[in-house]
Amino acid sequence: MIGPKGTLIVSGRWDDNVAIVDIAQALLPENDGTPNAILSRPRATPDLDLDGDGVPDARASGQPVAVAVDVAARHAYVVCHSGDATPEGAAAYQHGHPGLVTVLDVAAATDPAHDDTLGAVVEFVSTGRTGPVGCALTPDGRALLVNCGEAEGSEDGGDEVTVIDVATRRVTARVPLALNPDHPARSPSPHDSPHESFGHYPNPTGIVISPRAGGVVFVGNGGFSDVSVLDLKAALAGSAEAEINRVAVETGPFGMALSPDGALVAVASRESMSRPTEGGTVSIIDVGRAAARRPDAELARIPVGGTTDEMPSRPFGVAFSQNGSRLVVSCFRTNAISILDVAAACAGKACELHRLYPEAPGGATPRPRGIAVCGPYACVIGGAKEGARSSLVWVVDIAAGTVVGTVTGVGNESYFLAAIPPPST
Repeated sequence: MIGPKGTLIVSGRWDDNVAIVDIAQALLPENDGTPNAILSRPRATPDLDLDGDGVPDARASGQPVAVAVDVAARHAYVVCHSGDATPEGAAAYQHGHPGLVTVLDVAAATDPAHDDTLGAVVEFVSTGRTGPVGCALTPDGRALLVNCGEAEGSEDGGDEVTVIDVATRRVTARVPLALNPDHPARSPSPHDSPHESFGHYPNPTGIVISPRAGGVVFVGNGGFSDVSVLDLKAALAGSAEAEINRVAVETGPFGMALSPDGALVAVASRESMSRPTEGGTVSIIDVGRAAARRPDAELARIPVGGTTDEMPSRPFGVAFSQNGSRLVVSCFRTNAISILDVAAACAGKACELHRLYPEAPGGATPRPRGIAVCGPYACVIGGAKEGARSSLVWVVDIAAGTVVGTVTGVGNESYFLAAIPPPST
């Protein structure tokens, strides 16, 4: 059941589940710093039959990393970065595993009866490619686009966006992304990033879709320092001509967000995959200019999180406020959350209204990551990788720039989450 202030679906990453959080319960003082607001932790990865006797004997790692929810809040789509890899296999090497999307029934997922079970799972959908990260539903809700971020057995080699039909839950198209012909590599790197052998493949990460200009897809290329712009209709058809523009950003992007009116895209410049450098800025892209193939589509590039040359802030996630006037940014390296005035940012003016340094229970390293906005609140994932249920969510009052609640026990180094607003909104 969706709570009166909304509900969160939080990816578990190294935990094989998602956590369902009631925001109203998270705001109660007696629940602050506890897991009491968690309604359920339904599983999001399949059982495995390792010895072939027809009886499941293990759980897949999955690495649930990203979540999208349809507008009716009927189904949630959970991207599992390592698919049906075993926990041991994913722990040995977290990259290059077959991708999987888990379809959850939202009502069932919120039911405590399905805690630690597969009872909320409607279907597992194989992407047919490896290392997926970001996903986005089309404006009409008929298709889910998923980034192929890696090649088999490698952190490198991601080169497509996979289209999944929501009704049939089958892959219907594969959209190629342009490679860098000037880079000497012709196969995925055998090294981990950062390494100079990266740079031939785009390795897509974040993705958002605007309904403007007939539908435009924005794909953050973690292997490059830019964002691909795709014509949505051509992408749904799997056209090799779908990519119509590239917009440069500071360095390899990760988290992305679309403004409520579909006019702006925010991009967190996280890190380079080819050089040992991290980013410290967020770019704001004009959708209309990007769709028109204009070279001036990047409206602003804003330093965030107290970034310096000595300590880049490494932005991770971004999210617009409900009315689009504010942009919330998580900064992993400086353990900060910046809240920006969007109009001031686009005008090239000073725009950081608040900078928070949220605390993790017990003095642990905060490490802010994914963000979802629900009503007046920005819900931000944090917590370093420290074992099962070691992640947390801070509930931030955007206008006040203060943390008003903390939920613990949501996952292990969780990445992204999705918010379901109450029906009245």
